[in-house]
Amino acid sequence: MPPVTILVVNSAGKQDEVKGRALTEEHARDSFENLLFSVCRFRELTGTYPRNITVVGYDFKEERFVHLHRSAIGFPESRFLYLGTPSTKNSRESALKGEALVRSQFQEDPYGCSGILRRKKLGRDPFHRSIPYPNGCPEIEGLFRYCGTAPYPGSLPWAQ
Repeated sequence: MPPVTILVVNSAGKQDEVKGRALTEEHARDSFENLLFSVCRFRELTGTYPRNITVVGYDFKEERFVHLHRSAIGFPESRFLYLGTPSTKNSRESALKGEALVRSQFQEDPYGCSGILRRKKLGRDPFHRSIPYPNGCPEIEGLFRYCGTAPYPGSLPWAQ
């Protein structure tokens, strides 16, 4: 799975020098987890949840992140930015077909917790590694455990 950069911006809305503080999320098994785990990791490192989120990834994934994943975690659209980079012309057609399929799967299963998305997720973790989340994010533990097609009904720190 190609990486997506999740840049979580500090609470003042400024992008500090991140080179020395950049981390790679090693536990995410799909794009939804990539976003959710990055938000939790930010909380673990700073003690607060992000005020703003910027995602950098392929331009064809923008709709999935902005409308599906952002919505699934209940993050305000006004504080969420997606910066898309173009894919190569040679791979664009097949990438768009694959993205349409994945997007439709997340539309049916926003949290990736059942059906084909769950099977893909389990297949990406053949050794059943332990995922350290949500240990450092007790306020959103329910979101980590939620499985449903309706939006998460619990309280979220960034929605307040």
